[in-house]
Amino acid sequence: MRSSRHFSLFSCAVMMLAVFMLSGCLAKNEVRLLYDAPGANIVPLATAPRVVVVQFEDKRSTADIGVRKDGTAFQSSASVASWVTQALADELARQGIQVSVALSMVQAEGSKPDYIVAGTVDKVWLSEKNISSYQAEIRIQTRLQGGTQPEVTRTFIANQEKAGIPGAKLAEETLSGTLKDVLAGAASAIVSSAR
Repeated sequence: MRSSRHFSLFSCAVMMLAVFMLSGCLAKNEVRLLYDAPGANIVPLATAPRVVVVQFEDKRSTADIGVRKDGTAFQSSASVASWVTQALADELARQGIQVSVALSMVQAEGSKPDYIVAGTVDKVWLSEKNISSYQAEIRIQTRLQGGTQPEVTRTFIANQEKAGIPGAKLAEETLSGTLKDVLAGAASAIVSSAR
């Protein structure tokens, strides 16, 4: 009798813990910033243009990267500007460009590349719609200089909504998928200008 009562109490505690975890009450608000450029191991041709991507400037109005349904803020696990900068460099490399990253415009100019890409991160926002659905929006601005053309400034925006198994992985995948969408447009525009 006594052991069955302990087992019942233990079962109730485990069920309560599961309910809290599924409802997000015990979930962490830190989101890892991931980006996996498929085929990023492509070796560019020696004749491919040399592009330096300068560390983007973070122009967002808040350090938070979103909000849960309960109103608590999402925090990033790393620098948002570095995440976008490195991901753009990876995407350009995937498209066959000789690419490197510089921390400043002076450093970029010192390497005498064919083109320099700088820019700003204007918005990175993740919203928890419900326990198994997230929506993200990312807006960046790029400035391309070099070659025979005047400097070209363009804005790229992507939105994505993703549903799936509840948990931190879904939030991470929603953000990384949105970044892939925004960088697809940005990288294509840079590549077409640089060739």
